[in-house]
Amino acid sequence: MHDRDHVPAADDPDFARLVDRALDSEEVKDALRRSDTGLDTEALRTLALRAGAAVTATADAEYRGYLRLRTAAPAAPTVAPEPPPQQPGTPVRAGAGVLPALGVLVPALAATAAALFLLLGFGLRALGLSRRLADELVRAGFTATGVAAATALCGLLWLLVTAARNRSAAAADPLPEAPDPDPALARAHEAWQQAVLERGVIPFLLGRLDGPHREAPRPDGPAGSCPGPTGRP
Repeated sequence: MHDRDHVPAADDPDFARLVDRALDSEEVKDALRRSDTGLDTEALRTLALRAGAAVTATADAEYRGYLRLRTAAPAAPTVAPEPPPQQPGTPVRAGAGVLPALGVLVPALAATAAALFLLLGFGLRALGLSRRLADELVRAGFTATGVAAATALCGLLWLLVTAARNRSAAAADPLPEAPDPDPALARAHEAWQQAVLERGVIPFLLGRLDGPHREAPRPDGPAGSCPGPTGRP
């Protein structure tokens, strides 16, 4: 007697995909068009998923072979990624985060000072007051403008250099590739899926569409001798 324990929860998505493949086959589509049972695709899918134990039991031998290979296959280690090692000769500096802050703060302050100096200087000139002070303020405003432009350009260059270094480090240290699957395990998995599809799912769906009088699928029977199950699971 077969039960649902023969197909662990990890294989349930495989069975659901097999049901969808069977429902998309021309054989089942044609039977669905000719059937007068009132069942539609979604109802057939629900019935097949509920009858998973009986349907997958038709390929029990293939599943045992697949399970034996999968159990023997070494499990891939799941290790949390480690931080990149520190390069020798480049100690971490406590003030390393100060440069980005200065790259933003200094241009902003210089631009603000430049606007203030120029506004006061040209204002005094317009009013004809303190000509010497007005000239000094205008010169200070232009100087602050140059400082703002220079520091902004330096900050932009620093960001570009940092981005280029990060890209180079990422290219030099690629992520490890996943190991190739075992060919024998892949073949066993495909053989099990094909057996379930041909001996279990398709006959089950055709049996439902032909009516409730057909027999349930026989475990490990040939593809042509596996009629659909009787009654609801």
